[in-house]
Amino acid sequence: MRVAVYTGVIPSTTFVENLLTSLAQKNVQTFIFGKKNDKKYYENPKLKFFYVPNNKFKKIIYIIFHGSIFLLKNHQSFLTTYKYYNSLSKKESGGLINWLSKVLPVINNLPDIFHLQWAKSLPFWFFLKEIFGVKIIVSLRGAHINYSPLSDNHLKSNYLNLFPRVDKFHAVSNAISRVAQKYGAKKNAISIIYSGVNIKNLNQIETVKPYVNNTFSFISVGRAHWKKGYHYSISAFSKLILSGIEAKYTIILSNDPSEEILYQIEDLNLNKYIKIITRIKQNDIYRRIKNSDCLLLPSVEEGIANVVLESMAIGTLVISSDCGGMKEIIQNNINGLIFESRNVTELTEKIKHLIKLHEKQKIKIISNARQTIQDNHDLNVLGSKMKKLYQNALL
Repeated sequence: MRVAVYTGVIPSTTFVENLLTSLAQKNVQTFIFGKKNDKKYYENPKLKFFYVPNNKFKKIIYIIFHGSIFLLKNHQSFLTTYKYYNSLSKKESGGLINWLSKVLPVINNLPDIFHLQWAKSLPFWFFLKEIFGVKIIVSLRGAHINYSPLSDNHLKSNYLNLFPRVDKFHAVSNAISRVAQKYGAKKNAISIIYSGVNIKNLNQIETVKPYVNNTFSFISVGRAHWKKGYHYSISAFSKLILSGIEAKYTIILSNDPSEEILYQIEDLNLNKYIKIITRIKQNDIYRRIKNSDCLLLPSVEEGIANVVLESMAIGTLVISSDCGGMKEIIQNNINGLIFESRNVTELTEKIKHLIKLHEKQKIKIISNARQTIQDNHDLNVLGSKMKKLYQNALL
C-alpha cells in the first residue's frame, strides 16, 4: 500500500506533521509532495519526500525532467491529462507551470491512495481518480468545509459535484462530518478520526512556575481572524477586570493583529492586562502555554482546535467555546470548561469559576484532560485508525 500526501509546504501544519509521524510509526509507505519551506530532517525510511521547486526556472527544468518520464511511462494518458487541465479554471490550476510542477511527480510515482489535506484542492487533484484509478481520501478539518463554500458558489458547486464521488473522507469531528454531508458526502464514506498529538514531544516542554505574583494568567493562540472570536474573550476580560478580579491575558498570533482587536483593547483600557505577541516559534508557544494557568479558545468556528489538545496534553487548564467539534472533546468540569459560543456573560462566569476553583479540583481536571489525550489523541491511536481507513478504501 502506497499513500501519497500533498501538503502544500514541507514541513506542514502541526496536525499534518503528526499525521506523517503516526503513519511512519505504523510502517505505511508514504510519499509526501510539496514545496520545501524549512529545513527539517525526517528519519523514518517509510517517509519519502518530493520537493517542488519555488523558482520558476527550476520549475521548468523540473517539468522537463518529470514530463519526459511521464511520456515514456504513460504516453497514452498524456492527452487525457492535458484535457483535464484545460477543464480547470486559472484559479483552480494556478496556471500550466504551477499545475505540471505539482502533478507530474505524483503521476510518475503513482500511489494507491492520494490523501488530500485541503478540501478546496479537490478539483486540482481529482484527475488522479478519473484517469489513473487512484483512490481519493479527503480530510475535513475546518474552514474549507465549515464556511468557505458559503461565500464561494463555485467552490460549493465543486463540492456538490465531487464529494459524492470521493472514495473516503477523514473528518476530525462528528460536527464537521454533518456539514460535509450537506454537500453530498456519503455518510458511510466518512470516518471520524480525531486529530493526534505528539505526547512524547509535549512532555519535554520545560516546566516553569505557573503563577506570577499570584495573578491568574490566560493565553490564546491562533491567527487574527474573525472565526477565532478574540473580541468575545477581550469583552469577557473587560467584565472580569470591572468586577474587581485581576488577571493577565496573552494573545499569540501567527499574523498581525487586526485594527478591531487593537482598538477594542485600547477602548476598554485593557493595555495593562492584555498583551499581544506575534510570530514566535512553536516551542516558545508551547512554553508559554505551559507557563499559563489556562488556555482560552473563544472561537466561533473550529473543526477540532489542535491548540486545545496540545494544552490538555501539556497540563494547562482549558476553557473552550462549544463551536464545531469542541464539545466532542471537552466535558464541562471534567476535563475542562466549555461555554456557549459568542456568549460573553457565560465565558466571564466560567473564567471566574476557574479562578476560584480549589487546587485539588484543578489538578483533577488536568489529570482527566491528559487521560483524554492519551486515550483518544495519541499518535499511535491516530496511526492505527488512519491505516485502517486506507485499507478500507482499497477494498
